[in-house]
Amino acid sequence: MDDQERQKEAIKLEETLEEIKKQLVISEDNCVVKQSELKETLLNYWEKCGSDEAQLVETANRQRALSSLTHSTPLKLKKMLNSPYFGRIDFIEEDTGMELQEEKVYIGLSTLMDEETGEFLIYDWRAPISSMFYDYGLGQAAYHCSEGNINGKIILKRQYKIANGCMQYMFNADLKIDDEVLQEILGKSVDDKMHTIVNSIQREQNQIIRDANHRALFVEGPAGSGKTSVALHRIAFLLYRDRKSINEKNVLILSPNHLFSDYISNVLPEMGEENVLQKTFHDCVFEAINQLPIKLETRTFHLETVLSNGSDHQQTLRAENIRFKSSRNFENILREYLEWVQTNLVDEYPDIEFRGQVIFKKEEWKHYFLGNLSEMPVKIRLEKIRAVIEGRMRPLFHAVRKEKEAEIVNRAEEVDENTIKALARIAAREEFASFYEKIDRLTKLSPLAEYRRLFKGGWLLARSSNKTDFPKAWQSIQRQTLSYLNNGVLPYEDTPGFIYFQGVLQGFPINRDIKHLIIDEAQDYTRMQYQILVTLFPNSTWTVVGDPAQAVHPFLNTASFTDMSEIIGNEKSIAFRLTRSYRSTKEIQAFCQAILSDKTKVEAINRSGSLPAVTKIENLHEYTPVLIQTIKNILKEGWHSIGIICKNTYQAKKVFWELKEYIDLNLVIDEEDSFHQGIVVIPSYLAKGLEFDAVLVVNADTINFSSEEERHILYTMCTRTLHRLSLFYCGKPSLFLREMDEKLYEITPVCK
Repeated sequence: MDDQERQKEAIKLEETLEEIKKQLVISEDNCVVKQSELKETLLNYWEKCGSDEAQLVETANRQRALSSLTHSTPLKLKKMLNSPYFGRIDFIEEDTGMELQEEKVYIGLSTLMDEETGEFLIYDWRAPISSMFYDYGLGQAAYHCSEGNINGKIILKRQYKIANGCMQYMFNADLKIDDEVLQEILGKSVDDKMHTIVNSIQREQNQIIRDANHRALFVEGPAGSGKTSVALHRIAFLLYRDRKSINEKNVLILSPNHLFSDYISNVLPEMGEENVLQKTFHDCVFEAINQLPIKLETRTFHLETVLSNGSDHQQTLRAENIRFKSSRNFENILREYLEWVQTNLVDEYPDIEFRGQVIFKKEEWKHYFLGNLSEMPVKIRLEKIRAVIEGRMRPLFHAVRKEKEAEIVNRAEEVDENTIKALARIAAREEFASFYEKIDRLTKLSPLAEYRRLFKGGWLLARSSNKTDFPKAWQSIQRQTLSYLNNGVLPYEDTPGFIYFQGVLQGFPINRDIKHLIIDEAQDYTRMQYQILVTLFPNSTWTVVGDPAQAVHPFLNTASFTDMSEIIGNEKSIAFRLTRSYRSTKEIQAFCQAILSDKTKVEAINRSGSLPAVTKIENLHEYTPVLIQTIKNILKEGWHSIGIICKNTYQAKKVFWELKEYIDLNLVIDEEDSFHQGIVVIPSYLAKGLEFDAVLVVNADTINFSSEEERHILYTMCTRTLHRLSLFYCGKPSLFLREMDEKLYEITPVCK
């Protein structure tokens, strides 16, 4: 690129910034006008609400929406003043029947048009023509738009770094977003939030973001492959492409915890979009059971319990309980029982009689239950049948009440008419009491009571046709489950099963407004959870992202991507596998992959750094000074974000209080916490999805990491870092370190 070309680009940038400034002044003036109009509309509403309230409310709402839209424009333009565009392609369209003429396509976060000529000065990165920037190098290229496929040729591809309105650098690129951009982005110190990657989206990521042909996308990839970023950018793309049919209220992200939701909360606003709904699975199901006399065991409390290194009988049984409750076998048992309830519950129900008169015949139970009401949940069917019986009883009740009135009059015990009627009503109710108790017994169904009954005695095993689905420890599992339920606690492993059980019996709280659902950390969900989500959100399309290697629950039988596809629907679904990791250096990436027993191919970005350091602590009292010195060394290198990751909360608290006197740091042990910048002490299960400049893994010994189930926990902890990784142990190192090639790390002596 010669000086003349650089001069042209400098002029282009200056002209673009001037246009942005001009439009910013106009849009800010419009904001003032719209704000004034809204104020006047609302004032009229309060003064004239008695005349035509509905019309005034509609006008006010319309004015408010217009005002909100007007206010978003200045915000967008102010962002563009900082960095109006990051890429350019010069494209020549073929087969136009006209003289070939190149189109200079500048690409940024938002669209900018010349308001006088209507010419596109900058294209939104999500626009169809912009897709070529990510998908093609120089040469033949194409994009799809409303008019069909547009073919042509890219004769120039250029990338820019513009900050504070000043050109930092620019260079010509070819097929991929150049490693130089990635190196600069990944070489920086991270801060307290995730950011947009629109200027460095890779070709394989772009395919996922822009996919328009599939109802469900399943994206699997190693730690640092950009799965979450891709999912968030896909949301932004869908909101742009389908803006007439969906908005931010029609999209839901299911995150592993609220800490992670806070961590990703900057990404969509950076792209000019409102944040969409964010919940955890616990949030989705809590409303369904919050009226019940029972508390949900939270995921955080549950994981703390199972990762506490306990080895007593109850802990071993709990692990077996968790494995069983998250298995297909338990799913089969629940389904079998629910099918029986839905078809055979009323088979032995008796005639309903009163004073020798049959009010409701035995055959009618089955007629109603399996007839017109058969499509309804069982609980609602029984309520409808009860209404029929009560309707038939109403004339009898009135007749009995009249009898009682006559008896009271004949006895001449009362002369006041109101008193006679009241006493007669009481007497009639007393006579009907046993009748209604029987009706209650037959028509009232409590899902919680029914679920508790599953774990009482041997009746469930005796009637099941799938006896091989029951584990050997079934009776012990029954006792442990009942112990929790009787103490008013629904164990974490029981939550999906019970929610599904309750939903089938009384109906699910279906939400038809959600049009797109993002499942992050998909590898942590069981089959039953996916069954529930499919039912809760029937109108939704799906983007499901995860990494089986990062499953931090040691005992949970989680759904495979094949399971997910089967449950959500194989029709119009597609699976993507990302194989390149962008987070860690080559050395850290190699170390992390060596922890895993199932070695999948992962391509590391060409970014080198120090080998991971493994330090043996001879005595426990040396732990604190060693950690302090390590932290100081990392800070001297210029890294600011440090994650001190422990296996569980107990260890995290201990480390935090030992370091607090010497180091300025934060303790994060609650999923409701916000993500803090700087030095953070955090348990393994809350660190998922987060990134740090440096990670210190505490207690990487054989006590904490020895069983095969704990291999993925250590892997997840180590993969949180970009630049530096240090592991510390006392006693014997973890088996996963001992079986590793020693060339993958350096043994660091304790500094005296």
